[in-house]
Amino acid sequence: MALVSFDIFEYIHDSRQAHGLRAQDYTRYRRFCAHHLRTVRKAAKLPQGSTAGFSKLNVTSENASSTLHVEVQLLQAERAWAYAMDLRELHSRTEEPRQRQHVVQRLKAAVKAAHTLAAIAPGFCDARTALAAAAYWLQMQSQLRFELQQWEAALDSAALAWVITDRLAQAGSSHFALAHAMLEALDPIVRLAAYQMRVSGAQHATPAAIAVQWYDSNMKGAEDRVSATIPEYADISAALDKLSAPTGENVAFANELHWRGGTVSFASQELAAQVDRAQGLLKAASSDNSDSLDEMVAAYRKVGKTARRCHAESAVAAQKSQTAALDALLSAYAAVQLYSVCVLSAIDVTQLFNEAQSIAHTCGATTNSADALLGWLAGPCAGSPLSDDKNAPRQPGLAQVVVCYDKIRQRLTALQRSVTEMEAKLLPAVRREIRTQQIADEAVAAEAYYTCLRNYYSALLHASPACAQYVDSLALLDIVVTENVPHATALTAQLAKRDLPPSEATDTEPWLRNLAPSPDKIAQASEAAEMALPVVRGLCVGASENTKAWVHSPASRLNLVANTLGKSASVPQRVPHLVDFTADFAVVPIKPLFYDLAAPAIDFDMSAINAQADKQGTSKLGSIIGSLWGSR
Repeated sequence: MALVSFDIFEYIHDSRQAHGLRAQDYTRYRRFCAHHLRTVRKAAKLPQGSTAGFSKLNVTSENASSTLHVEVQLLQAERAWAYAMDLRELHSRTEEPRQRQHVVQRLKAAVKAAHTLAAIAPGFCDARTALAAAAYWLQMQSQLRFELQQWEAALDSAALAWVITDRLAQAGSSHFALAHAMLEALDPIVRLAAYQMRVSGAQHATPAAIAVQWYDSNMKGAEDRVSATIPEYADISAALDKLSAPTGENVAFANELHWRGGTVSFASQELAAQVDRAQGLLKAASSDNSDSLDEMVAAYRKVGKTARRCHAESAVAAQKSQTAALDALLSAYAAVQLYSVCVLSAIDVTQLFNEAQSIAHTCGATTNSADALLGWLAGPCAGSPLSDDKNAPRQPGLAQVVVCYDKIRQRLTALQRSVTEMEAKLLPAVRREIRTQQIADEAVAAEAYYTCLRNYYSALLHASPACAQYVDSLALLDIVVTENVPHATALTAQLAKRDLPPSEATDTEPWLRNLAPSPDKIAQASEAAEMALPVVRGLCVGASENTKAWVHSPASRLNLVANTLGKSASVPQRVPHLVDFTADFAVVPIKPLFYDLAAPAIDFDMSAINAQADKQGTSKLGSIIGSLWGSR
């Protein structure tokens, strides 16, 4: 016979919230339990009434075999418990001793039904369901002992119930939040019982800490004392140890994600195993092996998909119960999603960067001197791969390099959006633990660095003989030197000033290094642009062949004067320094091309302009327009 699996915590929580307890209506909930109990008994073929009379049929270890038998015992216990809570409210208003005795009798009936379920569950249910039944029985018993003012027995039952429920949730229960929601009912019992027992430090500790402290110090190794109030204590402890024994599935990772110097804990064993496998593939993967790369990408996509599913399941539970444990779990799954997104973005950026560098090297654009760059730009193959075979298929050139860097910038922009979206789902403690703000700043700095490279190779493409757009090339190089490089340098310097420890991924995961460009890489990009700037500036002198004679004889190049227009205090500060002019060139601002530059230097006669405007406003046409749209 297959073992029965039944989520007791979810069943009880949903029943209570859907049938009266959301409004603290215990009478309505008791009526639901009584009515539904008759329906379930009929389905389980355990009816207790017929036209012939009454025949008592109980659930026993001999006839229990399905989830219906679990429901019968739960509904019996819940019916008695709801009646006890209803009577307790009545007793709080009247304070009649008979009503309090009735409360105790109903709680004893609830404990009896729950104890029967806990006793027979190991015979036909799986280990998790059996332990959940034991935890439910202990919760009921703690309330009974609390009502009888048996403080030590109440604290024993509540502490053991807390340990069992917490262990079930940590073992990978899909309803982690619901399990902890059930434990919130034990908080006042634990606090008051600990106060009555004079537990040290109980006044300033949380109920969870009190329960764990009491279990570790007063229940472990004291089976003789605890067995007097909890006869099944030895069996429950053995089942707990068996459930908590490390297995091949969870011993390696233990439900924790170590990332960026911090630790994120979560409940799903399935997700833990997937993260562990993906991290192993990441460390062993090579950029030269496409099969390993595909396997690694698929593994991290699976991690992200599972984390989203777990987050969605926890969000559904959030609609039923809002607890601190649920908030922590939602934040943890969001952090795992962010981890998957960051690694996948880093892999994409690395692959695109390697592709761009390979194409640039094939095209011969990776020169180290101005003379070599000048010779490369003057050659017929600039901007395209070097190949002697004219019949060979066309290979990607510098245009494809620019496309690769554009894709990198798109990936980084998408990463920034993802970080912003995920950061809103994280608790402040988790944000500090994994330094999410530093992730966003690193992505911004990386985007600025790749913008430098993109504009540099775009400038070389414009300066190649196939395009011959030298002025555009010069403008792009000037933007790299005057804007892109200083911006990237400033962003990198801001990251360095924060005095934060570097990400552990930089040492253990080489794929993530391209997300944090170093000052040396930015300096190399700046040197390349500064080297190309005078070369391309020389190509801007003229377009005819005779004006390019200096290419073969650099000494014949025309002398140029500096362009001082952009340095004037009256012009906007972001006017790029595009080109230098010859000595006989006169700078004349012409509308509309240079109107914005010339406007600050023009002395307009504003009085005459205002007088003309007033004259036009008093005309017949101006009156008509004013009547339609309103006068000034």
